[in-house]
Amino acid sequence: MAVHCIGSPRPARDGAKFLALIPLTAATACSNGSIPAPTGSPSASAKPATTITVTMKEYSLTLSPARAPAGTVTFVVHNAGALAHALAVAGPGVSDAHTSTIPPGGQARLTVTLQAGSYELWCPIDKHKELGMDTHLQAGGNGPSSPAPSSAAATSTSTGQ
Repeated sequence: MAVHCIGSPRPARDGAKFLALIPLTAATACSNGSIPAPTGSPSASAKPATTITVTMKEYSLTLSPARAPAGTVTFVVHNAGALAHALAVAGPGVSDAHTSTIPPGGQARLTVTLQAGSYELWCPIDKHKELGMDTHLQAGGNGPSSPAPSSAAATSTSTGQ
């Protein structure tokens, strides 16, 4: 099949080259113009989020892991007990971080920005802390320390299951 362009002195093979460019041109025209994100491993400066699982029951708290780097940490709190519990956290830059009440079998998430140092974690319901629902978490050791922010961020979500 010969393709001829009207008014063009070019031979038919130039027309075939033109037809070969149509899909490429259409694909380019349909793109959003953004540069694709690089693939592979994250950069060395990006810190992965830290998650610590907290299991609560009468009358103990278990942390896994028991240490955390300084930075944003999300506590995933599971109430494995028969009574309602909650989790409170206090330490350098954190003074009023806590979950809502977690029913038996329920769970909650608490995200806190930790500085290097020692943090106390406890159940603030009734006298649960005095009965043994109290532990400590060491944060830091992940490199040079940076100036502490003037306030710590804390968010909490709770779900019953």
